[in-house]
Amino acid sequence: MTSTPRRRLLAGLIDLGLMLAWALVVGAAVLGLAAGGALRGVGPLGLNLAGIALVVLPSTLGLTLLEGGRYEATPGKLAHNLRVRRDPTGERLGWGRSFLRNLLKLGLPWTLVHLAVVTALAGGGVAAWLGALLGVAVPVAYVVSLLRGDGRTIYDHLAQTMVISTAPGRRFAAD
Repeated sequence: MTSTPRRRLLAGLIDLGLMLAWALVVGAAVLGLAAGGALRGVGPLGLNLAGIALVVLPSTLGLTLLEGGRYEATPGKLAHNLRVRRDPTGERLGWGRSFLRNLLKLGLPWTLVHLAVVTALAGGGVAAWLGALLGVAVPVAYVVSLLRGDGRTIYDHLAQTMVISTAPGRRFAAD
């Protein structure tokens, strides 16, 4: 049985909160380095690449391992009895498909927003506005696609995945 958009959104908020907590930890460490003068001479591109390497990539890989692993779900999905499976077969996800799904779901929008923020701090301009627009438009398109049609997001369609519901209290998805 496929999941409801409400449960997916609530699960996504839990996962987003965990990712933001990680970003705050990394941000505090970067601010500490900056205060100590260790980041002198690092420009906007360097900061953006560091953000991708220290926040986006670990978060994307973490979600990939969780959804492609034994539990087939992130902490938010586990809390709402949801699992990720291949569409239309319902088979377990492989690591590659899970990585593609999470790269599209998290890596793309987060990188766009991060680039927009770093560009804005470096002086703004058209690139900052375009990055900000895309950074907001991509997640909005994901939510709209979840609420319309078959309840699958754009990244689910592209990665050929679906989110299913499981019985309450069930730790593993049924095979």
